[in-house]
Amino acid sequence: MALEETHLSVLLIEDNPGDARLVEHHLDTAVTDQYVDDLSLTHVESLQAGREALGGGTFDVLFLDLGLPDSTGLETVDRALQADMQLPIIVLTGLDDRETAVEAISRGAQDYLPKDELDSDRLIRSLRYAVERHEQEQALRRQTEQMEFFNQILRHDMLNGMNVIRARGELLAADLDSEQAAHAETIVRWSDDIIDLTQKIRAILETLTADSQPELESATLQPLVEAAADRAESMGAETSVDIPPGLAVRAGPLLEDVLTNLTTNAAEHGGEGIGVDISAEPLGNHVRITVADDGRGIPDDMAGQLFDRGQKGAQSTGSGFGLYFVASMVEAYDGSVTVEPSEDNGAKFLLTLQSTREPNNPK
Repeated sequence: MALEETHLSVLLIEDNPGDARLVEHHLDTAVTDQYVDDLSLTHVESLQAGREALGGGTFDVLFLDLGLPDSTGLETVDRALQADMQLPIIVLTGLDDRETAVEAISRGAQDYLPKDELDSDRLIRSLRYAVERHEQEQALRRQTEQMEFFNQILRHDMLNGMNVIRARGELLAADLDSEQAAHAETIVRWSDDIIDLTQKIRAILETLTADSQPELESATLQPLVEAAADRAESMGAETSVDIPPGLAVRAGPLLEDVLTNLTTNAAEHGGEGIGVDISAEPLGNHVRITVADDGRGIPDDMAGQLFDRGQKGAQSTGSGFGLYFVASMVEAYDGSVTVEPSEDNGAKFLLTLQSTREPNNPK
């Protein structure tokens, strides 16, 4: 139910008749004061009765007492959630216990209200905010499930299919001659590109759907930057690398892909002979990596949106995914990436990551 709708159906599980009447009074006052247009309340006195009430009606929110005949304390929250009530839960208790409040919310409750602090304003505001937050959480959960589903398709169907196509293309390229062999090699190159793109999309999906932050490890920059520079040179760029030996950052396994996206982006947009300079320097607890080119630069109207999904330069023939991938992965690595004009009127990408030290380089 959307926040602007003003009919609310409430289930109250409370075994103390006096406390139940107090809650009902405050809710009635809220309706009278036009906090909501209409409100219905169903009151039961045990967790089991609450389950039965849910079987016979639809509710928007659950007010839950922690001291019930068939359940007490934080176990009551756990049991309500385990019963799959699919409702935002607001915990009511006679104890002004902040530690219990925090724990109840960490277990899945939306809010915690001491009974001796209740009034109509606080009660109805908590109710409406709980409903809205719960809907947002449900929407996010559905989106996560959808991303996990599409990740499975990428992993099991698309990636496996492209590997088969690539293998057949290699066989044809080896057996055919002249123009037909060139066509087969084109199949192999495009298969490589699609496989690479698929793996990057999977990395983003796995990052977005992970229950916790990705594990970051020490990554020595020099070999990763050199590999990224080699890829840009294969596209016609002239590169220079200035990375202090042993300089390392905290990152995941796709850092090389992140750096390669930045160098090949410059090579793609700058044309044959573009200069790309990659350097890095320690900045306190961080490392600043700079990828600067002497190409066409970034139009002023694009600089603030360059890392958004689908954004690409006017000369680009790509999907606009590369820089979005860079921004997504850098964010997952607790870093940042920005772009500004370079000294040679081109573009300068500034990538900042947490620094670390290699075990064999303690200085």
